[in-house]
Amino acid sequence: MSNRHRLFFSIVLIALMIKLSLFAFAAAHAPQGKLLPDSNDYLSLSTMLASKGVFAIQNENGTLKYDTWRTPGYPLFLVVFHVLMKIPLDGIILLQIAMTLLAAFITYKTALEITPKIAFLSAAIILLDPPITIFSLTILTESLFLLLISLFMFNFVRYLKNKNISYIILSALILAFATYVRPVSYYLGFAITLFIIYANRKQGFKKAFAHAIIFGLIVYSLLGIWQIRNYIRCHDVAFCTADQFNLSSVGLFKSYTRNIDPHTKGMTPLIYYANVSLRCLMSLMTRPGNFKYFGYEPLNLGSFVFSYPWLVFWLSGFMWGVIKVTRDTVIAAHGRAGLNPLYHQFMLFIVLYFSIASVGGLMWGVSERLRVPMIPFIAIISAYGWSIILKYILRLLIFYKK
Repeated sequence: MSNRHRLFFSIVLIALMIKLSLFAFAAAHAPQGKLLPDSNDYLSLSTMLASKGVFAIQNENGTLKYDTWRTPGYPLFLVVFHVLMKIPLDGIILLQIAMTLLAAFITYKTALEITPKIAFLSAAIILLDPPITIFSLTILTESLFLLLISLFMFNFVRYLKNKNISYIILSALILAFATYVRPVSYYLGFAITLFIIYANRKQGFKKAFAHAIIFGLIVYSLLGIWQIRNYIRCHDVAFCTADQFNLSSVGLFKSYTRNIDPHTKGMTPLIYYANVSLRCLMSLMTRPGNFKYFGYEPLNLGSFVFSYPWLVFWLSGFMWGVIKVTRDTVIAAHGRAGLNPLYHQFMLFIVLYFSIASVGGLMWGVSERLRVPMIPFIAIISAYGWSIILKYILRLLIFYKK
């Protein structure tokens, strides 16, 4: 076994030990930590799905209230593994830990398709990321969505590499399934159709448009099934009413008229939206994640010893990677020789989408939890950035040795 493989195996082992140790601690000392307010909703919906075959909440008088606030992806997962297979909630947590490991492996395979030298670090960022670990230990959608969005990333990168339509079909199916788990990706289907046209612009408009239409039809035909259900049951065509509520009442859109932030009072609308967007984006990208759900303050405080340096590490690589991708894009736009930036453009495009969706939908409510689905894409850009940084460091060392 080479030194590189030994190092990779060691990182996987360390990550697994950390996750299992935290799981054991939480199961013994803070079992309530795995159940957050959203968790109880998912469990109730899964029980109703299994017992009555409806996606609804039962009122005290026995009547059913059909639910459009949630989507059925995660409750169905709980139906299969928790209700039907009788796996206890601690077992569900172990499954979710396994999902995060699988997401790291898929990210590794994706990075191999792009640049093999960044594959190890890309996977390590997934394995050691605190928010991914924290939310895998709760009954929430994050781990399942992370796995599905990683699969989408892998298949779409294979499409960009081979332009094989089978990967478009797979990507569309996976993205639709992921959206049933977390509706934040609902509009990503529209965004990806535009990216498909952009990616195929040199192969001709006909092919680009055909592939984009196929992708969009598959995604929104599958999502449309749930919208039809919502209309029949509740006379509401929205895919998820929670997202609709957030956009209109909580998010950035039209927030100027309901602004209560003392730091932006009196600002003109343009300056207000720029100020708030930047501050929310900083909050989204720089919250390290904490272990408050475990109910043990020394652990929570101690976690920051690792979380903040780790945040600085991946964020510095990510920022440098963004600069390099921007530079490569400019070079490619002028027809000069250079590295094909398409794969990294795709990664950056997805990070931008989730950032806009998070800030636009929740504004001050953004947190590290909303960063979890971005991490596979962030990891690849960050690893790419660090490959450039390390190259410069090596050159400096060689220069000083001379």
